[in-house]
Amino acid sequence: MMSDKTMGMTQSHAAFILYRPQSEGVRELLFYNEEAQRVLFFSVPQEEIVDPTSDISALCIKWKKMFDARQGPTGVHDEKGGSETGIIDLIQSGRRRYTIRVVVLTNTSSLKQYLFVLERMNPEKMNLSMVFRNLGLSRREQEMVRLLLAGSGNKEIADSLGLSLNTVKGYMKLLSRKLGANNRAGIIAAILGANAEDKVLPASSEDSILQ
Repeated sequence: MMSDKTMGMTQSHAAFILYRPQSEGVRELLFYNEEAQRVLFFSVPQEEIVDPTSDISALCIKWKKMFDARQGPTGVHDEKGGSETGIIDLIQSGRRRYTIRVVVLTNTSSLKQYLFVLERMNPEKMNLSMVFRNLGLSRREQEMVRLLLAGSGNKEIADSLGLSLNTVKGYMKLLSRKLGANNRAGIIAAILGANAEDKVLPASSEDSILQ
């Protein structure tokens, strides 16, 4: 039986996955490199890994749906209306955290290809002051975002700021609404996406939030 997938693996220091969804008359295309496989291997409990290729394919389907459904602050179109890009998710791999950036490589819907780039998160290199100003975050919201980017949970944020856990949960809900996010990963994606947009502007824009 002919496979409905075209798969391959390449070697590179950057972690990336190239994905084309299956459609009528078109096979699913899935290429990923060793670094992407390594990052994803350590992002899930080892007992849950059944087949690495199938697991990566399932993640691509999930990320594609997330990107297609998102029309918020993390989606960016180039000036010519060509490629679309945005940060859509956040994963924990061992002790490191990675953002998932997607770039759409073609405009033809039946042949649309998605490049997923897994980038190690480094809040220290972000221009947070400008991001906070552009997003209109209050001082308290800024404090929470900084702790969130450092990997703190709600209880740790509450302890650090001398607030009750319920107060922190309330702030997280407000942040989610303000940034158009559905969860903590969405909040971080919105912040990182705004930071990425700042870098191209001329000088002068699924874990629960209750955890």
